[in-house]
Amino acid sequence: MLTRKELLKSLILAGASAATPIAWAQTEPVQESEAITLDDLKGFEKVAGISFTDDERKQILRTVQAGRRGFEAVRKLPIDYTVEPRTLFTPIGGGSEDRPKIDLRPESVGGLDIKKLSDEDLAYLPIPALAALIRTKQLSPVRLSELYLGRLRQYGDKLLCVVTLCEDRARKSAAQAEKEIADGHYRGPLHGIPYGIKDLFAVKGYPTTWGANTFENQSFDYDATVVQKLDAAGAILLAKLSMGALALGDVWFRGQTKNPFNPAQGSSGSSAGSAASTAAGLVGFAIGTETLGSVISPSTRCRITGLRPTYGRVSRHGGMALSYTMDKVGALCRQAEDCAIVMGTICGADPLDPSAAARSFVWPAKIDPKKLKVGYSVGQSADLNDLSQIDKDPALTALKKAGVQLKPVRFTPVPDGVLNILNVESSSAFDAFTLGEQIRELTNSPWPETFRAARYVPAPEYLQMQRARTLMMEKFEEEMGDLDA
Repeated sequence: MLTRKELLKSLILAGASAATPIAWAQTEPVQESEAITLDDLKGFEKVAGISFTDDERKQILRTVQAGRRGFEAVRKLPIDYTVEPRTLFTPIGGGSEDRPKIDLRPESVGGLDIKKLSDEDLAYLPIPALAALIRTKQLSPVRLSELYLGRLRQYGDKLLCVVTLCEDRARKSAAQAEKEIADGHYRGPLHGIPYGIKDLFAVKGYPTTWGANTFENQSFDYDATVVQKLDAAGAILLAKLSMGALALGDVWFRGQTKNPFNPAQGSSGSSAGSAASTAAGLVGFAIGTETLGSVISPSTRCRITGLRPTYGRVSRHGGMALSYTMDKVGALCRQAEDCAIVMGTICGADPLDPSAAARSFVWPAKIDPKKLKVGYSVGQSADLNDLSQIDKDPALTALKKAGVQLKPVRFTPVPDGVLNILNVESSSAFDAFTLGEQIRELTNSPWPETFRAARYVPAPEYLQMQRARTLMMEKFEEEMGDLDA
């Protein structure tokens, strides 16, 4: 059982970090006599047994030059001999099934009258309300699925948020859910709830494009673990939703996914379609992923609630790998309780993903806000005794009024160079792609330069970054470990 603190620390429900290309540390320029040249790159390629063109070398030269400054910054950190890299080896076949039970809070499901709700009203209801109507047989899963499929067809192309409709699968699942509920076999709060999934997850019988023109016709003959768990809960998959090409940004091979509240603006990425479709009432909820902001950023942009769980809480099996030690699977919903319901369904161990942890998940029915200790971020030069920001910020003022204990926090910045863990791991994941011809056909993506430049990071430097990551995690616990959120 998780403690209240462990639960709340796992719920990161808002933020503003965007999924942007990872730049190398930008520090003071090196002396011209020490600068890396195109000939140096060519020589390194010979040692590594790879080969890029002159144009490709010119594209990545500055990145590689700056990368060396990142190495130097990491070397300056006080990394003791006893500090190990933040990596974990788990034997193949580890883990077991773990299906936590999430019950709806009574106050979330009362007072609904289906006769007073229009289709538009139904489309925007949160999961507990939809679940209550379905469980009491006031609302048919078939009707709800057809309602959402109609909205996906009506608005999907306008928002550029839908890659593939899974209509046959959806109708079969909806009919099955309706029969089971009619027969008295109710599986739980997601039974009969339609959803969409980011198009980096494998779904048998449908393309999995990864948002990239080079993978537009790709498909897999199996379902991702998260899809299997949602199937078991009785949820209904309606559509595969757009994502930035290879999980970066909100631009994919058909264009830019739109923010429903401001179509002149992109929905942010890379879980672009998952956020836009949830915000527009095209699905009951959506599944996305995050490596460095890809759930939090589009949720902020589209004004929905996104949950980016701790790494290892949800199986990554069947999803596109970008960073082996940073990829997370999360829910994009209309409210926090929806995220808890979905999280309780998809989390847990998985024999097909050794990193997935067998930890239970508990959604507390009631919390006394006066017992909560919540931190809020302040600048590096801020006076931690100055609490005036609380009265200037509406969110902090509301928390204070509710009785929450508020504490200003200075978060130590991530050391220069450490974020390049993502670059190295993504380059490894796309190794064959990077060294093949297909990468030259990729459009709407800066990834080729990142993948190529990461080939010039020596293996010891990557492990030094992971060791620095260990220090960063320890520092985070030191600064924020006493907080509930």
